[in-house]
Amino acid sequence: MILSKNKRISLLPYIQENIYGLNSRTDQITGWEINKLNIKNYWKYSMGEGVTVAVIDSGCDLDHPDLKPNLLDNGYNFIDDNDDPSDDNGHGSHVAGTIAACNNGLGIVGVAPKTKILPIKSLAADGSGSLHSVAMGVLWAVEQKVDIITMSLGTPSHSKSFHDVIKFAKSKGVLVFYAAGNSGYRNDIMYPARYPETISIAAIDSNFNRTSFSCAGKSLDFLAPGHDILSCIPDDSYAKMSGTSMSNPFAVGCACLGMSSLNRKFSKKSFIDLYSKYTIGLKNPNHAGNKHYEGNGIIVPINPNLLHN
Repeated sequence: MILSKNKRISLLPYIQENIYGLNSRTDQITGWEINKLNIKNYWKYSMGEGVTVAVIDSGCDLDHPDLKPNLLDNGYNFIDDNDDPSDDNGHGSHVAGTIAACNNGLGIVGVAPKTKILPIKSLAADGSGSLHSVAMGVLWAVEQKVDIITMSLGTPSHSKSFHDVIKFAKSKGVLVFYAAGNSGYRNDIMYPARYPETISIAAIDSNFNRTSFSCAGKSLDFLAPGHDILSCIPDDSYAKMSGTSMSNPFAVGCACLGMSSLNRKFSKKSFIDLYSKYTIGLKNPNHAGNKHYEGNGIIVPINPNLLHN
């Protein structure tokens, strides 16, 4: 399995707005996505306990008070080849916070606030890396026996060798989530999200409309909140970001809640078959019911009581 270190992959473009006056000592704020999708109602069943997610990104702020309690201490840095996956970009910390920022009454809170995060740095400070560094992150995450791998990065071109890496992760029972891409609805889902072994996620805004920046196509699996998402960035700080990079970890959080409350793992097929039964459809008549634009719909956590009715 040979991947050139010269073949590049990078963070998908996203918009960031730093939030000043909010830190890990101020009263906890819940984002619109937590409130409008009633995420707190699902916490009576689970907060993601017992689930581990590998976040392959720009690293993570290892000392952020909203993140530190849920970070495993055996992360890795495939850019510098050492065991310090610190975030020098901000994107990886934001993704980790969206999934699992602690419910401690301070700062912000994630979708699944008791899920454990394995931070893997495969992207440099400028948000770029090689397919080799990302592939090594995937293989290492599988070796650590994580339940889910999430990546909010992409490339417009197919790589057979990298596809083989994704197939290997799937063969080991790991659920792999990818951001769909931010090139707009006239453009197809980016790689690696386009691979059939992955779960690809596009974005909606707070009005539950499809965002104009989200890619579309037959490979799209779900929509999730991805506009003005409040989460962690380094140095005890917070920011709102927009992009499918943000919708992807929200969907991962929903998966964590389901894995924990149902005490089971999912294949891609079983995950899509179950979660598709409870999605919310788009209201826009130009998009509603059209898999090209909404996939299987807007993902929400699973209420385990509904499975017994």
